[in-house]
Amino acid sequence: MYKVTGTDPTGRALTFACGTDLQALDKVRELMARGFRDISVADPKGQQTNGPAFERSVGLEYD
Repeated sequence: MYKVTGTDPTGRALTFACGTDLQALDKVRELMARGFRDISVADPKGQQTNGPAFERSVGLEYD
């Protein structure tokens, strides 16, 4: 499971569970569009990546 974490515009930290890298990519893009900051993604192995870097690495496969 991928875990996407970000801070919403009001300052609350929220975490979203995603089953696949594609779902995590969609969530990262959604949160960025909604004004979230400090977005990060933890993959099933526990590797932490910031949102934009994750988008670049995975997004190339799905664009």
